[in-house]
Amino acid sequence: MIKRGILDLVTASALWGTIGIVTQIGYEHNANVFQIILFRSLSSSLLVFMVFRNVKAILDRISLIMGVVAVIFYETYVYSVNILGASLSAVFLYTAPLWVILASKVYLKDEINNRKILASIIVVIGVYIIYFSKISIVSIGWGIASGFTYALLIIYSRFMQIKGYKDQEILASQAFWSLPFSLLFFILSPNLTSSSILTGIYLGIVATFLAYIFFYRGMRLTDSITASILSSLEPVFTIIFAIIILHQVLTPLQFLGSGIIIFSSILISL
Repeated sequence: MIKRGILDLVTASALWGTIGIVTQIGYEHNANVFQIILFRSLSSSLLVFMVFRNVKAILDRISLIMGVVAVIFYETYVYSVNILGASLSAVFLYTAPLWVILASKVYLKDEINNRKILASIIVVIGVYIIYFSKISIVSIGWGIASGFTYALLIIYSRFMQIKGYKDQEILASQAFWSLPFSLLFFILSPNLTSSSILTGIYLGIVATFLAYIFFYRGMRLTDSITASILSSLEPVFTIIFAIIILHQVLTPLQFLGSGIIIFSSILISL
């Protein structure tokens, strides 16, 4: 069962690895961050409720909070990519395992051992090597925000699982309750572009609906720390997709960082 969970988490990471590629292409065609998030939430909500129709099951405070957490993460990460660039944002996004470790023992009672702590530290080192760059105070602030909100999404998802929520209910809460908050952000930029719509729909179908199905199932079969660490394979997949689709060339540091992240994933999987 644990191996099945690990496979699910790696699959989710591969799907998330397309986010940077698709978003970058969208930005090149005048996509807007607020519009992207709106159509991400809208398309994922429609898909979720084609499968999950028991709306009453998520009409509670816990489910509402999930929607708030999700949209804050979506906006923070996509906005940080837009302002700082995908590379720098990714560095701090994958500090999430450290935040998860700090909270997991206290709130989730997940097992913490030296191997998980070591793997978490290795992840941060590996991602930083991949995206090596100078860091300003402003960059640190945005980076910490993206990593912290990502960790918060993982922690709260695990909390809902412990409370007895099914994976479909968690995904439905994330998709449904993020929609009204996405509409509020949309007011800041109401002029629609086709690239924003297409980018958002892709992220809603692939990076939200499909990816989180695999992610939540994988986390249920493992734990929140393992899930956060294995999700750090995302930048490795992003580099692979960038070579194939965008014809970008890896630097020696990117090769080294990718190898370190893969090693951390193997370490946590043993």
